[in-house]
Amino acid sequence: MYTHEGMSDRSRQRIKDKIELLREEQTMEAVQEIIEFDKTPAQLKAAMDQFIIGQEKGKKIISTAIAFHYKRLGGALKKALAENEGDIDLALRNTKTPRANVLMIGPSGCGKTYTSEVTSRLAGVAFVHEDMTRFSEVGYVGQDATDILVDLLMAAGGNAQVAQMGIVYLDEIDKIASEMMAFKDVSGRGVQKGLLHLVDGTENTVQIGKERITLSTRHVFFIAGGAFENLRGLVGQRMARQGFQGDWRDHLLTDDLVAFGMERQLMGRFPVKVVYDQLTTRDLKDIMTRSADSVLLAYSNDLKAWSIDLEFTDDALTEVARCAEREGTGARGLISIIHRVLLEDMYRLPGNHTGPFVVDVNDVRERLG
Repeated sequence: MYTHEGMSDRSRQRIKDKIELLREEQTMEAVQEIIEFDKTPAQLKAAMDQFIIGQEKGKKIISTAIAFHYKRLGGALKKALAENEGDIDLALRNTKTPRANVLMIGPSGCGKTYTSEVTSRLAGVAFVHEDMTRFSEVGYVGQDATDILVDLLMAAGGNAQVAQMGIVYLDEIDKIASEMMAFKDVSGRGVQKGLLHLVDGTENTVQIGKERITLSTRHVFFIAGGAFENLRGLVGQRMARQGFQGDWRDHLLTDDLVAFGMERQLMGRFPVKVVYDQLTTRDLKDIMTRSADSVLLAYSNDLKAWSIDLEFTDDALTEVARCAEREGTGARGLISIIHRVLLEDMYRLPGNHTGPFVVDVNDVRERLG
């Protein structure tokens, strides 16, 4: 049996050099992609429209923030590389650009997470999705906020330079509000302060095994999302006291988020605020029929592999959408509902039926019981 212990020093060095060369090539490709980033906000939104249905204002705000961030970063990197003789490390350290991190507010299943995933894909950068309910102040209940850096590094294939140009989505950030942690062993305030350290754009050391890796978050784009239940009421009460009228979303202030339990300094690092709407029956129906990532399309393709042509009638689609709206699970709930509708057919039809297979509104109602 051949083991690495029998490998010569020369062979080890050759492998090490090869890995280093591949990492340098990966870094240069990532940097070049950022430098050449030229998507306008309108182009980004048009691409997002293929996947994300509805939320027009939100998509405009986010596509603008992302387009300007990476265009700004690309220009600064190009200049810094020229000034530092092509040294990427030095260029990244010497590049300074303002960031307009985004805070997304909206009910579960309205598309916050999906928007972040699609955006990172369109930008062509490393992406991590962090569920903030798993984090604690000191790490003995769940995870420490600095573990986000490890996840980001892994998403970038272990390349710190690529990682620091990525996107981090902090999901359910409202769950670490101070007032909501009163009966737990740790305070949400400590987690928020840990996040502030990361979002501020600092130099950090990540320990992976025996290796210590320096990772800066100076250029990382942060998106935070949460349902922020009862926030509308807080804003409405303040508006009433101040004599304001109109849509609460147009009057949302950092003070309202502080009243909710968020740290003022942390919220100040998310200057762009987006409020997503609850998805309607029409939205949910459009998601099934128009989104490039439609779950219905996925099931249709699955059945097509067995020569079965799945078709939902218009009334059946409306009923599925109404069910998802009633359950309050939004777009995320469509997967479960359609699976419940199709389960028996997915079991019995392959090998026993080919050609058209139509699901009507009565089928949906019967199977959802």
